Amino acid sequence: MPTGYENIRIAGGDTATPLAMAKRLQVIERHLRPTDRRFLDCGCGAGEYVVALVERLGLDAHGLEYEAQKVRQAQAKPLARDRVAQGDLQAVQFPSASWDCAMLNEVLEHVPDEQKALAEVFRILKPGGLLFIFSPNRWFPFETHGVRLKSSGRRVPHWIPFVPYLPLPLGKTVFDYWARNYWQGQLAALVKASGFSILERSFVWLTFEGISGRQPPFIRATKGWLRRISNTLEKTPLVRRFGVSQVLVCRKP
Repeated sequence: MPTGYENIRIAGGDTATPLAMAKRLQVIERHLRPTDRRFLDCGCGAGEYVVALVERLGLDAHGLEYEAQKVRQAQAKPLARDRVAQGDLQAVQFPSASWDCAMLNEVLEHVPDEQKALAEVFRILKPGGLLFIFSPNRWFPFETHGVRLKSSGRRVPHWIPFVPYLPLPLGKTVFDYWARNYWQGQLAALVKASGFSILERSFVWLTFEGISGRQPPFIRATKGWLRRISNTLEKTPLVRRFGVSQVLVCRKP
């Protein structure tokens, strides 16, 4: 079935490659407070972040994942066996105010009802609880999730620039979308409308680890240099706003 912003199907990949994971864990570690112990990875995939949060940051981390196959993969890891459960982020089966922190790591754009998912995360967090969001940045000039042409069903190559810059009303007449992509003000407004305040907004840039599985040969050949450039631009004022993902650190009042 064709997909669009109005009927996104639950899906998603994983960002658990070493360098991408390290960037995200650094953000989390920087904001953790001494009282933060219970951490829920919402849409945890195969559980790599759950394991890392336990091993590296010493948290009582758990994960919730919709896809049964990924839950089985997570539960095959000894440390994650009793920490990952299957569930729907639009109807989370946890008591209200029961978690210190939660994370939506490249997940929100794949949930059919993003507002309902944010409302559920808000509900299960304790007052003062933190939410870490990593989500696509529409200012990044390439569509990393990929789109397909409505006319033929053919995938548009990831390296074609400026696909995200096409106005959405026009884009929806041309493309079938696998996931949403957010303008920076749009994502911030969505989070604030769910009741959260935003403590920090930053950006992460590409690590060129081939997360999509479709990395062109010329990228593989030059990824060392590209990685150095990317890490520099990630720290450069103004330019850093063009990173591949937005990072929002949010707090429940």
